[in-house]
Amino acid sequence: MKFKLSILVLSILIIIGIVLTVGITENSSDNESTEQGEQVVEQPAVDKDKVENKVEKEVLAYQEIKAELNNAKEGNAVNWEMVSNKYGAELQASIQEINDELNTVILAAIEAGKTGQMDANIARQIIDKTTQSYFYQKQKALHKLVVQAMEQGSTDEAVSTFGEIKYLAKNIFIPTATKRDGYYQIDMVSQIENGLNLQEKALSEGNVDDYSVYKQITDKTIYRSYYLAANSYAEKIEKAAKEGEDKEELQAEQAEGWGFLQAIKGSLAGGDEEAAKNLDRIFDLSVTDPTTINANEVNDLFTKAILAKIKGYYAKAPKALEEGNITKAKETAMEGNVFLKAIEIDLTNKLGSEKASEVFTSAEKWFEAISNQDIEAVELYGSEVLEILNQLQ
Repeated sequence: MKFKLSILVLSILIIIGIVLTVGITENSSDNESTEQGEQVVEQPAVDKDKVENKVEKEVLAYQEIKAELNNAKEGNAVNWEMVSNKYGAELQASIQEINDELNTVILAAIEAGKTGQMDANIARQIIDKTTQSYFYQKQKALHKLVVQAMEQGSTDEAVSTFGEIKYLAKNIFIPTATKRDGYYQIDMVSQIENGLNLQEKALSEGNVDDYSVYKQITDKTIYRSYYLAANSYAEKIEKAAKEGEDKEELQAEQAEGWGFLQAIKGSLAGGDEEAAKNLDRIFDLSVTDPTTINANEVNDLFTKAILAKIKGYYAKAPKALEEGNITKAKETAMEGNVFLKAIEIDLTNKLGSEKASEVFTSAEKWFEAISNQDIEAVELYGSEVLEILNQLQ
């Protein structure tokens, strides 16, 4: 899915005198204030003396950059040379390799913060959350490497790479999910941990098919945490705007939402491109006045895009089953169902808890039917799920 650089990115680049005309291909955490039960969650500090692999070094560099940037939050000066040098030496090449637009955004925000042409706190949030988006896309790439290593019989390599995924989960994803769990009163952390445990079991047994299926639990639950992070900022911004909060504070939260969105906007566009573009526009502080952000509109756009993705998986899984690709059918079915879990809050709010429970029961039976290669049951339960989901439109 091709995306042009967002207006926000272009405006930052123009501010610092850089001209760039490129497209990007998408590969298919946070304000410390607390409200509505959201917890203050610090990412675990990395012990410099025990850093063992590339991912650990990247997380350590990120944490050191974040600690320096946090001076802006307190109104203190940021050592932008330190931020720039550490980013260039320890993170830039890896981020470029995964998604060069994210690198472009981070470089531009560093320069804009350094020259004073962007509020330091806003630049801080763009750098922080865009780097977190990189870590999400990095874990997707690592999952693929684990599968490749397992298929090639390279057990040590698979185990080592999976260790990097677990490290990212512990130090990046679980702290982010914990905050959203507190805010929305849900439990994504247990779901991420369950996915990792199932993957580890499959890895220890050398079962690449099961690993491929269970990685969807981990990946798509982390995806949900990023979606809900962005969604929560729309809610916070609308509430704070009504209470007369300073516009720069609103823009900082808008930048946070935009940064989280970058991890998943390409995937969202795969469901509904217009919805994904509208979300990018709403969180783009160079286009949208934060006082005009409507949380219900943002929520509906996320649901629209994710709903389209679910329907796509509910079409692809039976087709893979008919073609005799059982692993692909199960993986696709799991992907669809974890995406379904992602919109559970909206399902419950709009259709009621009884209907929500009904759709998840049918979805579970649908996955079982896919696993058992029961075409008739697949059609029956798939139709039940889609019939309820159509009521969301």
